[in-house]
Amino acid sequence: MNEGNIDWVVAIVALLAGIAIGVLIRHFSGSERTTSQRLKQRLAETELELNGLRENVNTHFADVMTLAQNITRQSEELQTRLGTDAATMTSDPALKRQRQVDTPQESEEDTTALHIPRDYADSSGTLDESYGLRQKQESESKDPQPPRY
Repeated sequence: MNEGNIDWVVAIVALLAGIAIGVLIRHFSGSERTTSQRLKQRLAETELELNGLRENVNTHFADVMTLAQNITRQSEELQTRLGTDAATMTSDPALKRQRQVDTPQESEEDTTALHIPRDYADSSGTLDESYGLRQKQESESKDPQPPRY
């Protein structure tokens, strides 16, 4: 072979090696890009699915609430109708007295009888701070004594 041909062969081999290295770099850097694109796509899909599930849960609870309100309204209507029918159709005085006992009569006495619970006791109760402690007598010594609990 000729010396001129060897230069050309080395140049072609170097070119092919450069192309191969470039393809490998592109392949590895491109795989990260496609991986990130796939992850972004999966994230968008899961967010869309989550939003759909939230919407379904909201509509479910709204439907359940309207059904519960309907049941409550219908039970009140049924109770009212049974009360009026019982009042008009029964001739037994014991049932009428039971009906009067079952329906609470609102009066001022009932509302004033209710007391708000307190977190303290009256002055003579067992939760009083001085309960069980002896009163200081003047005949005792003047030396201060710790309180007995």
